[in-house]
Amino acid sequence: MNKKRVISIVATILILCAAVGWCVYEINSSTHASEISLDEAQKLVNEQFDGIAISKASKYIADNNSIYVNDISYGDEKNVILNCKIDTIDVYGAISPRYDEFLSADIKKKNGTMFKSALDFKLEFEEILLESLQSAEKTQKKAKLMLYETKDGFEIYADDAALNAVFGGISDIEKEVSEKKTVIKTMPNGAVEEQKIESTNVVKGFIECFDTRSAIAKPETDKGIAKIWKSIKGDFEVNFLKYDRWKTIFKGLWVTIKLTIFALIIGLFLGILIAFVRSTYLKTTKHGILLRFFNKIAQVYLTVIRGTPAVVQIMIIYFVIFMPLGVDKFISAVVCFGINSAAYVAEIVRGGIMSVDEGQSEAGRSLGFGYMQTMMYIVFPQAFKAVLPALANEFVVLLKETSVAFYIGLGDLMYAGNAIRSATYSPFMPLVAVALIYLVMVMFLTMLVGKLERRLKTDGK
Repeated sequence: MNKKRVISIVATILILCAAVGWCVYEINSSTHASEISLDEAQKLVNEQFDGIAISKASKYIADNNSIYVNDISYGDEKNVILNCKIDTIDVYGAISPRYDEFLSADIKKKNGTMFKSALDFKLEFEEILLESLQSAEKTQKKAKLMLYETKDGFEIYADDAALNAVFGGISDIEKEVSEKKTVIKTMPNGAVEEQKIESTNVVKGFIECFDTRSAIAKPETDKGIAKIWKSIKGDFEVNFLKYDRWKTIFKGLWVTIKLTIFALIIGLFLGILIAFVRSTYLKTTKHGILLRFFNKIAQVYLTVIRGTPAVVQIMIIYFVIFMPLGVDKFISAVVCFGINSAAYVAEIVRGGIMSVDEGQSEAGRSLGFGYMQTMMYIVFPQAFKAVLPALANEFVVLLKETSVAFYIGLGDLMYAGNAIRSATYSPFMPLVAVALIYLVMVMFLTMLVGKLERRLKTDGK
């Protein structure tokens, strides 16, 4: 190895190490927030919680609560974790016993007309709800609030649990009311009757009476490579780790492998049979009726299969032929890809047989072999050795070709990727994962084909 080559390798390694180091630094540096004091944190909470309440009821709750920051700690998302004590009113305790009273109002308004919208209900009952809140007892809660450091400074973020604590249980009220389907109503004669909530306007309007800005987005703190890395990491977790979706990929992979193997067996058997018919017809001068018939059938078969797309073939075979007969999707796919592969195997093997010198056939006959014996023991072994690398490549092509099986709903690798994509609405990660798995399998098979070719070349010397 010359000096220039050594210098080039060392320089490349140093550049790669520097790039990796820079990436690690960028990722780590973007995860830690600047330090702030307890008083600064308290001030930020008091300032930024103003305006979160937007309805009359939630504003009343906000006017009657106090948030105290007890201590702070630092997270790994450029955030400050605030452990807070909250003095508020027990909204849940005051409102939940009166669900049936409020929600039974879906029959009609006080003036006898129906509620036309959620806003209509809200305007009608806000004052009644405020009266209930005025009798609510004081309570204490604990919650964790977050301060995220952004380019514009620290921004507060409260998840559903934190808002529920700050506003006395309104998230619990929203959840329970949204799930209610019936109410218990006392009739004028004193009887108790269960009634179905016919209008969703009442439920929606009731929930809107406690509106807060609970849908505020989590502040964006990442930038540059750290943002890209976090996005990739998040996509990976959602697409593969959540609900063990990676198992779907492996189930699809197993179906793809089985489909490829069974289709290859059919393709080899049928392809070699067709190759014998075609080569026999071309090598002999006297053609019987059966040979001419089978040769014609083989020609039509090769023309049709090689001249039409595999995706069209599998849809015709399953939806037109096999589905009315109740044949399984997997069997239909095996038959389709077996027939498709056989057409290409037949031409590969036929080319190998025709490439064997005619003197080999004459030598076999001089030894007393018949035509079939000469083909089986002399011609075909030589032809098979010559075309084996091409057959191995056909195996690689067949593996990739099976990806169209998802068109008939077969749960192969491509189908698994699409299933995850449909569940997560993430087009990038599932499809890239499927592509990488196919790439790894093809690279592995290509490596085996390369070794086989080198082995045959060595044996031939």
